[in-house]
Amino acid sequence: MSFTQEKETNTNRCNGCDKHCKLGFHHFTALGGKGTEPLCCPTIDGQPIKRYKGKNGEIIDATQKYYVHSFYDIECAQKRINELAHKIVKYCDHYKTR
Repeated sequence: MSFTQEKETNTNRCNGCDKHCKLGFHHFTALGGKGTEPLCCPTIDGQPIKRYKGKNGEIIDATQKYYVHSFYDIECAQKRINELAHKIVKYCDHYKTR
């Protein structure tokens, strides 16, 4: 079987239900111990996901520090957040397991 991407399985969209929510990236600042600190979190269908429930019902923090020292730092942060969004969508009430 040759390589194809017709089903678009590796995109920034969820394939868990018919809605195909867009997965994205949100950055914001929050008060920390040393003043404000840059943070980021995934978005699902435009909604920032700062915390979510894991498989055992535990609350998991989805925010991460966002370093903007270089383009590489931004790219790495966006990649990490995108991978996290793909993990989180599997906990959606509407996600159909295959």
